Amino acid sequence: MTNDQHLQWLRLILFMTAILLIFLSAPFVNIFVFLFMYILTWAFVKWEGGDSIVELGLDFDNRFFPHITIGAIAAAISAILVATIAFFFGGQLRPFNEITSDLIFAVITNAVLFSFFEELTQRGYILTRMENLFGRGLAIFLSSLYFSLLHFSWWEPAGFNIALITIFSINMLLGGVVLSLSYYWSGRRLWTPISFHFMWNVLAYIMFPSFPQVSVVQPEIFQIEWGITTIIGFLVGLSILWTFLTSEKNRG
Repeated sequence: MTNDQHLQWLRLILFMTAILLIFLSAPFVNIFVFLFMYILTWAFVKWEGGDSIVELGLDFDNRFFPHITIGAIAAAISAILVATIAFFFGGQLRPFNEITSDLIFAVITNAVLFSFFEELTQRGYILTRMENLFGRGLAIFLSSLYFSLLHFSWWEPAGFNIALITIFSINMLLGGVVLSLSYYWSGRRLWTPISFHFMWNVLAYIMFPSFPQVSVVQPEIFQIEWGITTIIGFLVGLSILWTFLTSEKNRG
């Protein structure tokens, strides 16, 4: 292993450790967690000799609007499909009278922040640095596994139910794979995974109760992100992303 590879390993391990510490401190620092994520990513890009975090895939070019549109459409169809299955087969959706303007505003604000900064750190930095060390296929799997495990804060409210946590973690891993592939299919740009992540979160948290904070019917089947129907949604979303992104790339 060369000195450069040793340094790449060191930076990756330090970055992932720092992200984990930021997530562990999230309940205490609140909104500052996103500032820390930005500063951390900027500092590591600079450490590598880069000029800006834009280099991670945040270019504003003529593919910006097509990419955010494709990501948003794919996520919307995916999430609505999961909700439709729940509606027709006995799952539980959020009561309409609970979908208030305050809820929608809070969900959108939360989704904007999480979708941008999680994609910046997870797909923009961690995925690409793992790719340099392991190759693309293994990098997609390992970075998605890390992304899944970072959602550990949901385990305790779920009562540490092993079956539910297993399904949830698999869903998060698959979600990470979908987002990673959309990054590569869009030409190493982050706007498609950002918009998919954003729209998925918005619709998921508006249409469904916030399990595990509240009790729901058969969460292991119908609850979005906790149930096996989420797998169907992600696979449909993946198909839509591939179809539209490859078509858009061919036209370009």
